[in-house]
Amino acid sequence: MNSESIAQIRDEAAASLVPERQQQWEQFLTPMPVAEQAVGLFTESDEPQRILDLGSGSGILGAVTAKRFSAGGSVLAIERDAALARASETSLRQVCDDVMVLNDSVSDVALEPRFSRVILNPPYKKIAPTVIAMDSGDVKVTNLYTAFLVIAIQALAAGGECVAIIPRSWMNGDYFKDFRKWMLRECSLDAMVVYGSRQEHFKDMGILQEIMLLKVSKRAQVKKVTVFPDASPATPLERQSQEMVALRALSMGRDRILRIQRQDARLAGFKTMADEGLWVSTGKLVWFRNRDVLSDDEVVGGHPLYWADNQDGLRMEHPVECDRAQWVTGAADNRHVVLPAGGYCMVNRFSAKEQRHRIYASYLNSDVDFVVDNKLNYVHQGTSRKTIPLDDAVARGLTLWLSSSIVDEWYRQVSGSTQVNATDLRQMPCPSKQQLAVLAGMLSVNDAPDQSLVDETIGGLFEWAKAS
Repeated sequence: MNSESIAQIRDEAAASLVPERQQQWEQFLTPMPVAEQAVGLFTESDEPQRILDLGSGSGILGAVTAKRFSAGGSVLAIERDAALARASETSLRQVCDDVMVLNDSVSDVALEPRFSRVILNPPYKKIAPTVIAMDSGDVKVTNLYTAFLVIAIQALAAGGECVAIIPRSWMNGDYFKDFRKWMLRECSLDAMVVYGSRQEHFKDMGILQEIMLLKVSKRAQVKKVTVFPDASPATPLERQSQEMVALRALSMGRDRILRIQRQDARLAGFKTMADEGLWVSTGKLVWFRNRDVLSDDEVVGGHPLYWADNQDGLRMEHPVECDRAQWVTGAADNRHVVLPAGGYCMVNRFSAKEQRHRIYASYLNSDVDFVVDNKLNYVHQGTSRKTIPLDDAVARGLTLWLSSSIVDEWYRQVSGSTQVNATDLRQMPCPSKQQLAVLAGMLSVNDAPDQSLVDETIGGLFEWAKAS
């Protein structure tokens, strides 16, 4: 059967998915263009392959993989949905004689490390933190796709290769820290293909997420990682822009945060925000747990309350006209949510790649104690246990720095998540406090400077060409 026929089986299976089960089990079947690009990452070989397709769906990934390699190989597919398991069997038997399809949950099947090629498009679903015990050491996972990847990597024979279609979220943030460290110990990171659009790759599945192809192998780390930083499923990968980069140039800090391109050379001389004594914390008020202290009006003994709604360009404004209460009562003093008066830089915790800025920073100098909603990060010079306000000039300079194009580009290379993690911000390259204070004296946040002026001022301070 040709690829169009395998694609047709996939399309018919996708059209027949039961919406409730699709949502519950995160069933997003791989389109043929993405399947072909994923399989194309495997190293060519004339030897028959032992292929494993985890969560096989319609069987398209296993079938395209089997078709790529010599006859005489075998495919084991595991799929918990009975109808999809039947579709997998139909697809796989067109291209391989030795096929076994198990209608079972991936987590319930014991797999030996004997597979030379493992491929998967796992479900993308948050789970309660779960520890998977293994001979090589326990690993904590917080999402089904990382649990699937752990199983996939453990099933690899020596020298075996695994390609997965997954979100970018594992590459940064605290939730995936344990998984990142474990994976980079266990295998070689060989290739990353990051799609430029959040909509193009799975058009008929309604996925709005930054998806990537990840290739790892059971061997020592290769010298160079192949990275496609802005791929499209519409064009063969060999005709798209790629870069060969040493893993050390993509990996940052003890948490092994990963980038999709080497860092801009202009940032090489800077320490991280954390090393410069700038700490990032998340606003302490979770509104739905504290409804009783919210107030639409200022009350005696109360405090101002800041939300993302209070961000107005480079400044925080209060109060503002919005649907959210702008004050809390004095009862908030007993709930460990009140911050001391002084200077801060506030950063919105959520952004999408389509926004003009991934990092939306605003300066705040409050002459009274105040409260910050959980949807904002705030930068101070204390610790995780104690909040200490910034010098006012440092707060203003940091706001300008975080609003620059070079910082925006840095963050886009680090994070594919819509959440702006405090962990990632702490790893961001940053000038010293003295340099930030100088920057604040060169440009006023109160004058609402445009992007070009911010970039030119920063470029002039550090003697760069115009920041881009």
